[in-house]
Amino acid sequence: MKEVPWRIPLWVTLQNGMPRQFCGPYDALDFLENEWPSHGVQQARAIEICRAALHHSEYTNSARHSFVAACIEASLECSEAVKFGGRVRFTGASRHR
Repeated sequence: MKEVPWRIPLWVTLQNGMPRQFCGPYDALDFLENEWPSHGVQQARAIEICRAALHHSEYTNSARHSFVAACIEASLECSEAVKFGGRVRFTGASRHR
């Protein structure tokens, strides 16, 4: 089992307002299984796909997308840090956009 990290990490704003970085399927799976605030369809799907990504690298991007969908379902703000000419810009995904 070899984890392939995401090219661009994801940042999730937790319910207490603290930001947390997720670098790949293992980080996401651990959070989904042990600290997730609410159970839902997207959470279950993300768990399944993150587990698959730990065994088959071709699922890495699908794991990222399913984790974002689970964040949206749970009303957790999710964003990625993108570097543009030395500056860091956050692009977000949320249900409220």
